[in-house]
Amino acid sequence: MEYQKKSYQVDTGGLRGELPLTDFQKQQIEEYISSLSLDNLKDLEIIRWVDDRQLNTAYSPGFDLLQIGSDVMPANRSDRQGTLSANTRITWKGSIAHELVGHREAALAQKTQLQPILEEAQASIRAARFAPLLTSAERYTLLRDAIARLHKAGIKVRQIKHLLHINHR
Repeated sequence: MEYQKKSYQVDTGGLRGELPLTDFQKQQIEEYISSLSLDNLKDLEIIRWVDDRQLNTAYSPGFDLLQIGSDVMPANRSDRQGTLSANTRITWKGSIAHELVGHREAALAQKTQLQPILEEAQASIRAARFAPLLTSAERYTLLRDAIARLHKAGIKVRQIKHLLHINHR
């Protein structure tokens, strides 16, 4: 069997940001990350900017690496704001909090979930509950994101909340 190299591009279908980040946006993101008071964070060494639209914003626990791409920004669709999904409306602060307070802190505590749906819901709930400097609207949107993900899989929060690492930072 011959190995074929595939090239992937971030295409959110207009559901998340798809324009390259500006230097000002990157500076704002770095300042917010610094405000998170994260354990073991050394001068933002865990950040890799991936604005080439080849990779999504994501945290990689194996390398303790945060990739930040254009999809860190919410969709720019104010004409349809009321009909957009919770994930589409998550602000860049909410996205960073989801990755670092949600995924990274759970990984460092060895409390990640094996099922991707539970891991994503846990990350959104943790970000909503524990991330500093989020507005109440940002927290609400993160909680709606978790509930929507679970609902799509036919799971209710009350069925799995005892499995999630969501009671303390």
